[in-house]
Amino acid sequence: MDKWRKFAYSIKLKDLDLYSTLSANDPILRDNFRIELDIYNTTQESDINSKRKDLLRYLRKQLNNTILDLHLVIDKSKEPKGVFTEKDKYKKLVEKNPKVDELRKKFGLSF
Repeated sequence: MDKWRKFAYSIKLKDLDLYSTLSANDPILRDNFRIELDIYNTTQESDINSKRKDLLRYLRKQLNNTILDLHLVIDKSKEPKGVFTEKDKYKKLVEKNPKVDELRKKFGLSF
């Protein structure tokens, strides 16, 4: 786990997206020295796969284990629920405070 975090931290300034992906969930060491990492989507999978060789080379050297392998598991159920579009943000704001929509209507604002 410590070596995993060190690798993630070493790329933080160069690739913040990959750092976030590697730091979001803790890897699990499975049978036959297979490291399993839960990720949320195919974009994260692509990010990791682009640096897969570097990551495995680093871990194999640091852990003195040449048969380590990495297995990615896409688990969309764990994906953080975020608000992405302006419309989604507005809906979320109105859910929290319905008076916002009343003010929008009162001042004749559109959305």
